[in-house]
Amino acid sequence: MTRVFVFGIDGAPPELVFDKWLDELPTIKKLMHKGVYAKLNSAIPPSTIVAWNSMISGKDTSEIGVFSYSCKDEGGNQRLVNSKDIKCKLIWDILTEHNKKSVVLFVPLSYPVKKINGCMVSDFLTPSIGENCAYPAELKDKIKKLGNTDIFFDVAVGLAGHKGLEIDILLEKTYEMTGMQINLIKELIVEKDWDFFMCVMIGTDRLQHMLWQHFDETHRRFIKNSKYKNALKDYYNYLDKKLGEILELVDEETVVIIASDHGMIKQEGKININNWLIKEGYLVLKEGVDTKERKKFSINFVDMEKTTAYGGGAYNARVYINKEKAGNNYKKIREEITKKLKEIPDDKGRKLDTKVYFAEDIYKDVSDPECPDLTVYFDDLRWASNPDLGQEGLYSWKTALGADSAGHSRQGCFVISGKGINNKGKIKDIEIQQIAPTILKLLGLEIPKDITVKHIEVV
Repeated sequence: MTRVFVFGIDGAPPELVFDKWLDELPTIKKLMHKGVYAKLNSAIPPSTIVAWNSMISGKDTSEIGVFSYSCKDEGGNQRLVNSKDIKCKLIWDILTEHNKKSVVLFVPLSYPVKKINGCMVSDFLTPSIGENCAYPAELKDKIKKLGNTDIFFDVAVGLAGHKGLEIDILLEKTYEMTGMQINLIKELIVEKDWDFFMCVMIGTDRLQHMLWQHFDETHRRFIKNSKYKNALKDYYNYLDKKLGEILELVDEETVVIIASDHGMIKQEGKININNWLIKEGYLVLKEGVDTKERKKFSINFVDMEKTTAYGGGAYNARVYINKEKAGNNYKKIREEITKKLKEIPDDKGRKLDTKVYFAEDIYKDVSDPECPDLTVYFDDLRWASNPDLGQEGLYSWKTALGADSAGHSRQGCFVISGKGINNKGKIKDIEIQQIAPTILKLLGLEIPKDITVKHIEVV
């Protein structure tokens, strides 16, 4: 009976994995040459929590019901999203209904865990080992034996806590975290009875955000002769070696998938989206809000009676239009804002390749109040969005959470090899949503009617 093993590498870019570093990644290279591989078009936006869940549901962002890391609670206040906010079935929900067993480890937005036919350990949004992070709960005992539980789920406390770490400490903690996670994978892949096994390595994401300028000579803040110039490549080498060790533990009935949720791209800087909206007259803050104090933007700062639009988003911008104020002029205002956004140059006056998406063009369900009217990729994500207050002018290089030297890009990696998989080599680009129906088909299950994307032809 066919089994499917998915090894997720968060943010792995095809430019590095398929090209620049491939000869130094023998495990991945072997899988590519024996099977099928492609560039993967990520979700819109290519956010970690959105994209992984698009991959394992076959659904777009609006069907998942999560657009960013925060949402409004019943009282209208912002809170961190969690697994309970997901509106659709994920692949292990479908497998459970068909009495097939899953092992799910570290998949973004799996905290708090839920009961499935199998076992689950949650992701980097887990507050601590004391929370509902493992099903069955006895798995916590295994985790505690592996080492430092303070960094088992992520290298630092809090969302984006890694941005505050010195690089030496970041590297040390990333290897320590990854080592513990790999050991749990090895243990459960042998101990548990499973049809589907999925794990996601978050360490690549943590290092790429902070190390890009140390090796990319085209980066505007490139650090020549940095002692960290090979640090990211060395981590990929380490991960490839560990993947090889894991694959020695699976049998010939197993189909292996290597996938990333998105890629990475150098970050030139940040467009202060709310500063721009204020300057253009679309956003008006309440009296008394100090725009010089550096702080995260909040809807509570907005004078909604006078405001036409406000912004959010980090690597991409989200623009929300106040429909009550816009009234019948909604489409005209949306077009006007779009045209102006595309005219924003970089800090040296050069034209940017900015892409703006209307909600109804990319999402099936635009009724969710969290659904942005406009999703903006400044310079195709080479420039990020900064919604926070406290930065002067249009451009900045830091947010309230810190700085990045790279951001998320539109394309990730997909590799599939193993039992019954054709040796087609490189195929045309795939959509991230196609992976879920492909897995279901490999496991011999009928694809649910509400998954409307086509599976990938790999057999």
